Amino acid sequence: MNKELFANENILGLRDPTRPLPTGQTGDAGVGLLKWRMQSADESMVPLTINCWPSVSGNETFVSIEYEASSLFDLRNVMISVPLPALREPPSVRQIDGEWRYDSRNSILEWSILLIDNSNRSGAMEFVVPPADSSSFFPISVWFSATSTYSELKVWFWLNLGDFVCTANNKGTSTCV
Repeated sequence: MNKELFANENILGLRDPTRPLPTGQTGDAGVGLLKWRMQSADESMVPLTINCWPSVSGNETFVSIEYEASSLFDLRNVMISVPLPALREPPSVRQIDGEWRYDSRNSILEWSILLIDNSNRSGAMEFVVPPADSSSFFPISVWFSATSTYSELKVWFWLNLGDFVCTANNKGTSTCV
């Protein structure tokens, strides 16, 4: 990597633009270009918190899930995936802020919210299933995208190196074939 180009222009580039980016890594590890880490005990820095409370009552398990989003970011295409015990019928969703889908093959309830912004920084979903151990609803997985980052890093474009070989010149332009 060209450290001077990064230090002077905040651009990640190759030291020798006539050579392709090394792709000799096997598996999903890939080639690391930039590492950034933030450590904080301040929970207000977490972009989205999820709380889940399953409770068995009689022959049903009631599950309440809430999200609360930080005001630091607007979040897009939020997907909250909740594992479920094996079910014969889809869960009975009684209340939801957003949309839901039941993936019966993987026994997962997917809760989607297209946009979380100042109009809906918090939301909830409640559903009912037959009696189940509370551990069967964990771990919950969350995916989303945001228009900004903590680091203010901007990605102008990226390419799948399995499909392209790219070179760049010192004028900031690149060629991919």
